[in-house]
Amino acid sequence: MGNISKFLIPIPPLAEQHRIVAKVDELMAICDQLKVKLQQSQETQVQLTDALIDRALG
Repeated sequence: MGNISKFLIPIPPLAEQHRIVAKVDELMAICDQLKVKLQQSQETQVQLTDALIDRALG
């Protein structure tokens, strides 16, 4: 493990880190919105399928 501590790991400037975090937060919010829309679409699909079956059998 001693050899690993000799490696230099570049870190972006603090302002760039803040921009990265802001972008990740923005993208995570979009992912959350898409997840909600997907769930709504799946619920609608189930409702439409049920309605179609009811109409076909009724």
